[in-house]
Amino acid sequence: MKKFLGYIKTFIQEELSLGYLLFLMGFLAVAIYWAYPDTHYTEYRAFRMDGILRMGQWFRDVLPFGIRPEKANNLGMFVYHMFLYGIPFLTAYMGYILFQKRFDLLKNGRFWLLCLFAISVFAFRQSSGPLADTITEGWTFDQFPNFWRKLFRDLFRMAAAMVPVTIYWLWDRKSAETPYGFTVKNFNLKPYFLMLLIMLPFVVGFGLTDHFGAYYPRGLKNLDYYFGYGVDPPQVNLLIYELVYGLDFVSIEYFFRGFLVIAFIRFVGPGAILPMASFYVFIHFGKPMVETISSFFGGSLLGILAFYSRSIWGGIIVHMGIAWLMELGAYIGKVSN
Repeated sequence: MKKFLGYIKTFIQEELSLGYLLFLMGFLAVAIYWAYPDTHYTEYRAFRMDGILRMGQWFRDVLPFGIRPEKANNLGMFVYHMFLYGIPFLTAYMGYILFQKRFDLLKNGRFWLLCLFAISVFAFRQSSGPLADTITEGWTFDQFPNFWRKLFRDLFRMAAAMVPVTIYWLWDRKSAETPYGFTVKNFNLKPYFLMLLIMLPFVVGFGLTDHFGAYYPRGLKNLDYYFGYGVDPPQVNLLIYELVYGLDFVSIEYFFRGFLVIAFIRFVGPGAILPMASFYVFIHFGKPMVETISSFFGGSLLGILAFYSRSIWGGIIVHMGIAWLMELGAYIGKVSN
């Protein structure tokens, strides 16, 4: 554990600029304020209604002029996500250039192309649902078709991020010996399980609150849609859902703590950590506000550990563990009410 605390201490003392940190926190505070305009909503639907639907509708209706409606929907949502994730990522890097006086990056074409590639990959991941639905359109299922299509959509979204990143790694192996962060060289299980143990009462406690109960557990929130109104689904189906739900965090860690940190080291070193964390905050919009705010600090911490250890396995364990603990806490809350 001392080793990991040393990583954090080194980053704070040697790499962190107070002005840059305050700039980022101010920017993210404004973004979160915009994303959650009606924070007294128990179900935290404000961002989804006022943000995704309103802005997404603008892109669908205005941007793809002359394109058939079904394709316009896909293209419009892809461009929407390009803007949504490009804004925090590029703002964070522009702040880094300004506060760290890295003006040489402004002329580095490879750096900006890598930024554009990263934003495009995740935008495609987030807008790939309709394509996954098109693939399964002709498939037949004996039981619970919505459930199996949902699982395929989730697995497809994972692949939509992981495959392009892995292809990039195969083309540019000099930046990492193994696909970004999938190494056990500097990996030690104990500190991460200790972190989970420390967070256990807080995570389960939050899961029991009304705010988190409005969003979690994900498997139980949409039972009527997945299985049919009033249907009591087999427990194995819920376990399969939770397994796939947990696996999604492998793709998240691979992209954020792996690709967005390790692949960018050659350009900015530890400067890759906070832009990654800013990007990470924006993918939490629509979730409970406490989770969105804490994602910056959690993402930064996991980014620091990934930078110094070059491994994402610890982040996978922590992220997956927290997600399942949240599900368990919310499930207990539902059963006890």
